[in-house]
Amino acid sequence: MKNPEKKGKKLVYISEGILDEVAAISKKKGESITRYIEDLLEQAVRIDRLGFRSEGLADLLEVIHVLRVLGANFVPLDVANSAIEDEGDAGLSEKWYESGRLYGRYIRDRFKDPVGVLGLMLRVMRWDLNEVAAAQDGHFATVRCVSTSLTGPGASSLSKFIEGAMHGMGYRTEKIESMKGMVIGSFRTE
Repeated sequence: MKNPEKKGKKLVYISEGILDEVAAISKKKGESITRYIEDLLEQAVRIDRLGFRSEGLADLLEVIHVLRVLGANFVPLDVANSAIEDEGDAGLSEKWYESGRLYGRYIRDRFKDPVGVLGLMLRVMRWDLNEVAAAQDGHFATVRCVSTSLTGPGASSLSKFIEGAMHGMGYRTEKIESMKGMVIGSFRTE
């Protein structure tokens, strides 16, 4: 990334507690507080340009860590679709469900908002999803995934994964639909 032109300096007020933590980190790294903060701000601008919220960045990195811990493997979309469409048996469907249950159980115990984290995880895992919405409202939760490139068998596999994840979080299925291009599910806590 090209560094923005440095014109001058401006005074920015930062709470003392945060500044003390930044000072300890920058000292450990062997760089000045100013350089460390400038680097962080440059990265924050870059994150914003990519369309991510900076306050959600730690969650995103933690989700990637969870994916690594649980053995996720990023596979090119064509390869994944081919494997799903070629296999297409009940055994694979059960594997998607059980994998989802494992993920759901793990994120339920690790995060304050497991349904929101599932949504973030789906955005990270399936880069072909154009839209992902996952929200909890009291005892109810909804998950919606939309993609112009999601095949029928792919949607079926994704719905099994989502259903397993929600069951792993302690929800029961109210209704789940999958069709080419879309998966929509509604769930209720047990």
